[in-house]
Amino acid sequence: MRRAIVAVAAIAGCAGSHFRQPPTPPQALPQLPAPSGEAVGIIPKPPTQEDIPPTDNVTEYVTKMNGGAFGKPVSQFRAGSVSALRTPPATQTASGFQVSFPSHALITTPTVYKEKVIVSGGFKSKELYAYEAKTGKPVWGLDLHDDGPSSAACERDVCVVSTESCTLFSISAATGALLWSYWLGDPLTSAPTIAGGRVFASYPTTKATGGQLPPGANHALAAFDLSTGKIAWQLWLDSDVMSAPVAVGDFVYVTTFSGTLIKAEQSTGKVRYAVKAKATSAPVVRFASDGVEQMFYTRRGHNEGSGAEEMIIRADHNHPQTKFSAGFSAGKKKADYIDSNAQAPSDYSSTSKSADAHNGFGNGAPPAAASKAALDSVGAGSVSSMQAFQGSRILYMGDRNINTMGDEVIATDTETGAKLWSFKLTGDTRKVGGFLGTAPLAAGGSVFFGTLLGDIVRVDPKSGKTTGIYAVGGQIRSQPVVENGWIYVGTADGKLVAINTKDPSITGWPTWGGNAQRTGIASR
Repeated sequence: MRRAIVAVAAIAGCAGSHFRQPPTPPQALPQLPAPSGEAVGIIPKPPTQEDIPPTDNVTEYVTKMNGGAFGKPVSQFRAGSVSALRTPPATQTASGFQVSFPSHALITTPTVYKEKVIVSGGFKSKELYAYEAKTGKPVWGLDLHDDGPSSAACERDVCVVSTESCTLFSISAATGALLWSYWLGDPLTSAPTIAGGRVFASYPTTKATGGQLPPGANHALAAFDLSTGKIAWQLWLDSDVMSAPVAVGDFVYVTTFSGTLIKAEQSTGKVRYAVKAKATSAPVVRFASDGVEQMFYTRRGHNEGSGAEEMIIRADHNHPQTKFSAGFSAGKKKADYIDSNAQAPSDYSSTSKSADAHNGFGNGAPPAAASKAALDSVGAGSVSSMQAFQGSRILYMGDRNINTMGDEVIATDTETGAKLWSFKLTGDTRKVGGFLGTAPLAAGGSVFFGTLLGDIVRVDPKSGKTTGIYAVGGQIRSQPVVENGWIYVGTADGKLVAINTKDPSITGWPTWGGNAQRTGIASR
C-alpha cells in the first residue's frame, strides 16, 4: 500500500515499509461512434521471404546470466497479510448483474472458478472479491493491504494473484483464507500463472546473493510450489514479463517488456532458448502431432523508419525459426497504438499517470519497474498501463489465428500468415490511447472481444461477421471471460458486469488466456 503525498514528490513504498529513496536504475541491454459491425474480406496473399525479420539468439547469454558466473536472485521474502472486507453488493440488471467498486478504476480480467467469479476491486484498490457466478451473491471479500490486484489464476482450489504494490498471494478459492504470500518487489506488473502444481510469477530485483548481479538483469521469474509457496527455481530477466507467463507441456514461456522471448523447463528453470525478438505480446505455443513446436506472437518492425509497426510471427521447430511474418501490406501494420510518441498525448496516457499517482507514483513509474523498456516496445510507460497491457495477443483456433491490432481485429491463416478477414473498430488510437478492442477469446464456436465503446462483440470466426452485440456501458480494456453461458467483464470505470446470454454452449474461457496456464488456445 502506498500513500500519495500532495505537493511533495512522492517516493513509492509498499505495505509495512517506510518511504525510501528510489533504487539505482537497472542496467539495460546493448464518447466514440459505434463500431462498423462488419468484416472486410481480404484476398489471401502470403508474405514473401523478404518480409521475415531476423532474430537475435541470446540463449548463450541468458544461460550465462543464470549460471555460476553470477549471483542468484534474492529468495528470502517477508510475508504479506490480508483482512476480511465487506463485499459491495451486486445490482441485478435485465441481463444479469453488475457491481460498482469504490475505486472507479480499471478492473482487469476476472476469473470464473467453481461457480464463483473472482475479481479485483481495481488498480487503485487493495481489494479482491468473490461472487456467486450466476446470482452475484457475495461470497468473500479481502483487503490485501497492497494496491492493484492482477487477474487471478485458479487451480486445485487455490487462487493466486499479484498486486502492483509488491505481493504475490495464494488464497483459498472457497473461503478467501490466506494460504501463503510473499512481498516480492515493487512494482509487480504481470499476472501469475499456474501449471503442474507450480506458480510462475515475475518481480523486480537488482540484488544478487552469492555473486554479482548479471549485466542487464533487473527482474526475475520464479517457480513456487502451489501448496507451500516454496521456491523451486529463479531465472534472471532483462525486464518484467509482459501480461503473464505461458505454460505449455513441460515448458514455461515468457515475453519480457524488452521484447525477449524465453523458453524454460517448468521443473528446473533450465533455459531452452532465448531470442531478442522485439516481441509485443505473450506467445501462444502448441505442439503439432509430430512434436514440432509452433509459436505465434506479435513483434515490432525491424526497420521502423516512420513510426511503430507491428507484425504477426510464426516460428517453428522447438527453437524459433521464423516461418512467416504477417500483418498488412508487406507483412506489417502501422502501429500508433504501441508507439510511445503517438501515445504520450492520449487520454489513456493521462489516466494511467493519474492512477499511478493515486498509488504513490507521483513522479512516474519507479526505476525498479524498468518502464523504459515497456515504453519503447509497447508504448506503456506507467505502472498501471504496464499491468493492464494485454496487447495484440493471439487467439489460436486451428486453421486461423485471430488477434486485435490496435484499431481492428484480424484473422490470419495459421499456415501461411495470409489475412482472411478484418473487423474494423471505430475510434482514434492516438486520441483515446491504446487499443480500441481487447484481445479476443473463443467460446461456443464464436469469437468475442470487448471494445472501448462499451460493447462485447460476438463474431463468426470463419467470416468475421457480427452475430451479436452485448452492451456493457463502460470502456473495456481487459479481455472478457465466458463460462456456462455467462459473460463477465471489468470496465475502465470500476465495474464488474455479468451478462447471461442464456446459451450454455458459450463456455470454456474462464480467465485471461483461457486457463490458469494462459495458453490462448481455443478449446474444442
